[in-house]
Parts: sequence; structure tokens; C-alpha cells
Amino acid sequence: MNYFRLLLCSLFLAATVSAAPFDTADAVAAHAPGSVFTQGEPLRFSLKPYAASPLKWTLRDWRNRELRSGDWPGAGKAELTLAALPDGYYILTVESPEAAFDGFRSFAVVPDPATRRRNPDTFFAMDSAQSWLARPDSANVRHPGDAYELVSEVIRRGGIDVVRERMSWAECEAVPGKFDWKQYKLNADLLSRRGVGISGMYHNAPRWAKTNTTHLPGDLVAVYRFARKAAETFKGQMTDWEFWNEQDIGFAPESAWDYASALKAAYLGFKAADPALPVAIGGYAMTPIAEYADVVMANGAKDYFDIFNIHAYRPISNYAQIMEDIRNYLKRHDIADRPVWFTENGTDSEGSGRIPSYIAGLKAHSPEQELLVAELLPKIMIHMQSLGVDRDFFFVLPPYSERDGNKDWGLMRRDFTVKPGYVAFSTLSHQLGDAEYLGTVALADGVSGFLYRRPDGSQSLVYWSVSPLETESNRPDRKFDDLLERPFRLAAAPGSYRGVELFGTPFEVKTSGNTLELTATRLPAILTGLSGLKPTVPFRRLSRPGTAESGYDRSIVFRTELSKDFVLSGGKSSVDVKKDDAAFKLQIFNLSDRAKRGTLALSGGRFGGVPAEVTVPAFGKTELNLTFTPELDKEFRGALRVGGTFDGKPASELVAPVRVVGKLLDGSRKVDLVGMSDPVNFRHNSSGRQTITYDPEAQGLKFHTLFPPNVDRWVYPEYMLQLPQESLKDALGIAFEVKVSAPKQVKQMLLMTVLGKEKEHGESINLNVVTPTAQWEERIVQFPDSLDPDRIRQLRLGLNSLVDDITYWVRNVRILYRN
Repeated sequence: MNYFRLLLCSLFLAATVSAAPFDTADAVAAHAPGSVFTQGEPLRFSLKPYAASPLKWTLRDWRNRELRSGDWPGAGKAELTLAALPDGYYILTVESPEAAFDGFRSFAVVPDPATRRRNPDTFFAMDSAQSWLARPDSANVRHPGDAYELVSEVIRRGGIDVVRERMSWAECEAVPGKFDWKQYKLNADLLSRRGVGISGMYHNAPRWAKTNTTHLPGDLVAVYRFARKAAETFKGQMTDWEFWNEQDIGFAPESAWDYASALKAAYLGFKAADPALPVAIGGYAMTPIAEYADVVMANGAKDYFDIFNIHAYRPISNYAQIMEDIRNYLKRHDIADRPVWFTENGTDSEGSGRIPSYIAGLKAHSPEQELLVAELLPKIMIHMQSLGVDRDFFFVLPPYSERDGNKDWGLMRRDFTVKPGYVAFSTLSHQLGDAEYLGTVALADGVSGFLYRRPDGSQSLVYWSVSPLETESNRPDRKFDDLLERPFRLAAAPGSYRGVELFGTPFEVKTSGNTLELTATRLPAILTGLSGLKPTVPFRRLSRPGTAESGYDRSIVFRTELSKDFVLSGGKSSVDVKKDDAAFKLQIFNLSDRAKRGTLALSGGRFGGVPAEVTVPAFGKTELNLTFTPELDKEFRGALRVGGTFDGKPASELVAPVRVVGKLLDGSRKVDLVGMSDPVNFRHNSSGRQTITYDPEAQGLKFHTLFPPNVDRWVYPEYMLQLPQESLKDALGIAFEVKVSAPKQVKQMLLMTVLGKEKEHGESINLNVVTPTAQWEERIVQFPDSLDPDRIRQLRLGLNSLVDDITYWVRNVRILYRN
């Protein structure tokens, strides 16, 4: 067992709850916000009055190398002031004959922000979410009190130039027209006073702004006015606004066209207050990008946002595939000019928390997991930058837990002191925040290199040893017991060169002749002051020609309220029309200061009740009660389309795709997929222990999964199509019967149509399935236009669970072919 494993073992034991009366993390106070000292600031520490007096303190670096030790001044009653230290991440322990001390007090030394040049256009950004995650918390006995101030100062000290914030509309405008900006304005003031730019985002519509909706607002005039007021109130503080968050999943159960209508209204409101203010579409949660997002674009959304926005929590090995999917999507919708931001980019690679928190019911990162996240953070962000992402927000700075308290997300602990991942981000920001990325450099087998140019013309090389975190899928049992040291050589002009390790600690290396002898570890390092290096694969920056004027009257926005004659699909991207002359309301909003007159252009079927002309009042709406009978193609698809011309200019369309499921089932050629009735034909694929058996009583397959504690619970068994006899060429969709043991514990059910034979990975189109119930029910999944069924090689039919033990049954699987 090497010294590094000894460090992790000792820290794990120290961090584990025991019978010892004193927790060093609580007993020793660092006299710096979040335990972050800036270079040159006195390194002052004190003991809480209740703590036993120690005889000795010991200072170590993150590798467990002892740096200094001594007696605590005044028998523990006085302050301890350490001599100056280089930038880095450090661990302070104490011991006393009176009582045992558990754990450690960690702290960071970072560059003085006054010594660095700020870059409002930096790639490296942080999701701070502090208005929500730094709220007062009576359940947290170590909460620092004014956490808003503390988090804002930690952001400044870390050299973080741009953060993402959250806001609840329902909190800020509980009564129409009466605004109370609460902690959101306070935090904006705290951040802007420190020179930090803020990417603003809001969701949570107040009840009075909803109509037939549960989450999204239905009153588009209210959407416009709130967006305008928010942009006015936070002008000069918010560098951009996002409208909504993860609208493709549970944050907006309404349709894609409902979201597009609300986005249009918000965009117009933001731009009314500040025409130069960039607007981002709400961050999509699903990758690969689902059909929902295609339907949002079909509704003319491209003319109502400036920045494409998405989230990722996938392994690094998936990033190239994710970006290829995004680029294809942008090209498909003629928006390849838009900057791509990941406003949430986090990781599950370290697994859920391994040690109990001091707060009952929560798990926390072990010291080993904290180092895993520190390794991952720069690799995540630099990989994203190398793939052409324009801005990346790491998720998340303050402490935050999910999954029944098992998943520990923050770069700060529950006592609001920083973890090593924060220090890694500070190093990135200080060294590369104002640098230009040039491309990758081939250094040696197993060593990655990324080249940057600094504003002074010098070059910086980021290098590291490739670890399984970059090449493998997520696993909850990852270790940090081997630094994976790999030597390599770099050609350089004779002389001395400086660099920094991941936590900012400086080092110096001298050439031997014209060569630098270096050693990469799994933790990235940055070598500075270089010149003349050429990237092996140069980075090709995409041109940004800008969005052409659409010619539309953007202020006319259509919206529908569909009756029970329509049934929304599980993916929220289409509707099933249950009868002819199906009833719906068409709302025409005029988000301008003058009345407008026009005519409607409706297509996709037979409409009833359409007037010859429509007048819409200024900042008002006209509502029509109409009927619709769809016209269907040979695949039983259609679309309800609403357009029009007002005061001589066309309006942006509303498009609701139609999939008439009953006619699809009746009019298609159905072929039993017999192989899916035999468990031996399935490949196990889950994050738990899975069994697949035939259930004679249910006359179907039984999929049972028992998940270990603290994992992301998913089960997607794989069925490899037997080709050519099971080819899906000319298939329209798939029908099957399904039931589940715990319907309320199903997060989502998906049919993954996979275009390759890889286990767990590979390009796929993920299709939503309406959540099953405890009774047998039929589900019909129609293939979208973007999917070529002939390319499908395997099917994964499964679900994401909210509980550790779940079972679902499937039977009577049929392929629906075109007649």
C-alpha cells in the first residue's frame, strides 16, 4: 500500500462518524470565507471554545506529505497563524491528550483576484444557484448564517467571472403587478459589486399566470411583462437570460408548442427592456436530443433565442457523441450559427456519497471522492472546450443533495467550506480564463495535451495522464489510489519554465538541451511561458454569422388550449386526436402596443369556426373556439398548423404534430417480435442486479432489478435484432403491453432505438413511453421522422426508478409496418 492509499484511508477514517467528541472540521475555524485564503492574506485559525486544548497541530498537503507541525499557541486559546504558503489545497489536523479529534480542517490558498485580468467572455463558468442553495437552513447547525455574502465572496476569491443564478417567478410576483425580488436582487447586488457576471434564469409560474397548465404559464401577456420587468430590474447585472429550465422533462409537462409560445413571449419581453441582451433557450436535459426539441424548432423558436442551451451529466467518454448530436440538430434547424452553452455540466462518475453527513439522512463525499471530482472538473471542461462548446457552467458550487440525500453535488461542503474541486476551478480560471484554445497536442501514450495562447502571446500547455474516468462508464466504486504517473518529453528552447499543479501550487522545470523531462499524473497540470508549439489537431472555431431577420411579425404569438379530444404523447411532442371535429381553443396574443388586424392561415386538416378576419388588442388576446379533423399521411401522421398575416406581415407558426394512434394500430401490418418473449435473447444492462425471466402467470417477460444503495437507478435490458428477418425497414412504430410494480416510483420509461451493437453505449434515439400502471395496458410508440428504422440494430425497453426494488412486465411486442 503506497503513501497515497495511506492518505485516503486515514482521511476516510477521520471523516467517518465515530465516538470521538471533537470533529476537527467544526472545532477549528479558518478565518477566511469558505476557508479560502487569498495569496498574502494571514493564515489565521482558532479553536472553538468548547474544544479540548490540543498540544500539537500538523499541516499536510493534499498528498499527505507533512509540511509543518507545532504546538498550538496559548494552549489552544490563542490564534494559530501559519507562515505564508504557496497556492494550494491543504489539510490541518490537531491532537490532544485530553480527547481525540476526528477529521481535518481543509483550506485553500488561491491567487489574489486583484492580480488577474477578468474576462466577461470566459469559457469557464460556474452554476452558483446561490439564491436557492445558500438560503438559511435551520436544520444545518453549521450553516454560516449569511451564506449569500459568503458564497459571493468565495466566487470572487476563486476568480470566477460568470455564474448562473436561479429565480422563481412565483416568489417574485405572487400578486399580478406587485414585485418583490427577495434574495434574488440581494445576490445580484452582492455578485455585481464583485464584478461577477450573472446568467439569469427563471421558472415556476405563479398560479394566477397559469390557465390549463400545471407548470408553464398560459397567460403570455404576463410572461412578456415579467420578462421585461426582470430585464429592467437586473439590467447591467444579468449578462443574459434563460427562459425556463429542462423543459423537455418534468419542469414542464406541457407540450413542446406550449413551451415555444411561452418562450416567444419571454424573448419579446427581455428584448423590450434591453434589445442587446442575449436570450438563451431553456437548457434541455435530454441527450441525445429528443423529438420534443425538434417540435420546439418547428414552432418558429429559432427566431426567439440567441444561445442554444443544454445540460450534461454523462461520462466524458460520451462527450464527442453528445456534441455530434447537437451539431446535427443545429444544422437540421438552420441554427448552426448559435453559440452552444452547457449551463449545467456535472458528473456522476464519483458515485453517491460514501460517508454520513453530520446532517441526519444525508450522505457526503469521502475525501477520496472529493479528489475524484477535482480530477474530473478540469477534464470535463477542457474536453467540452475542445469539442467547440462556447461556455460551460460546472454544476454546482454550494452544497446540494439529491436522490434521497445520497448524491452530494456541491463544490462546497454543508458547512460552506470548499472542496478541492473548487481549488481546481480557481486554477483553471486563473491560468486559462483569458486564454485562447489552440488545439490538442500529442505528447505520449496515455498522456493528453491541450494548447492555449495567453494574451501576451505566450503559450500554456495543459497535460494529464488519462484515467478510467475518461474512458469508461460511471461506476459507484471508483478509487483514487494511483496517480497514474507517465513520463514524457517536450521540445522547448533552453531555459527554465514554470507551471502549476492542479491546485495552483507552482513548480519549475529546466530543459536538458532542448528537451523538458515531465511527468503527467491523473491530475492536470499547466506549463506556462512556452512558445512555438504547434497543435497536432488544431481547433477550428466555428464562424458566427449571426441570425438573419426572419421577416415575421414576432409580436403575434399563437397558443392552443386543447380539449379532452386530444391526448398528449409521453414525449410531449405530438397529440393523438381521438375524434373528428375535435374541439380546441386558439389564442392569438398581440405583444405590442397597438391593435392589429389580420387573417388566419390554418392547415393540416378541416377546421370549423374560423372567422374571416381577426382583430387583436394591444397587449391582449383574441380567443376562438374551433374544431379540427386531421388529414393524415400513409403513416397516420399529420399536423395542426396555425399561421396568419397581420397588418401585412406573416406571423410565426404554431405546429402541433398529430399521431393518430388508433388508426396507426388498425391500419398497419403487425408482426410479432417473437424473440422478445424469451429471456435468453436479452443482454443485461442496468445499474443494479437484474433478473429476466418468463412469468407464466402474467404470460410475459418479468424484468426485476434490485439496486445497491446510492446509485442512479436505471434498467434498460438490450434486445439485439435478429437480422435480416427482424429488420425494421418500413416500420412505423412498436406496440406492446406493459405493467409495473410501483407506478409512482417510475421516473421515466424509454424505448431506446440503438443504431449499433455496443453494450450500454452507442448512438440511439430515445423515445418516451407513457408511464405504465399496475395493470396491463397497451403502449404504442411511433417512430419520429428523424429516425430511419432500417438503421436500428438493438432495442432497449426499460425505465429509471425512484426506488431500490422495482419490477416491470412486458408482453405481446409487435412491430407496426407500413402496409
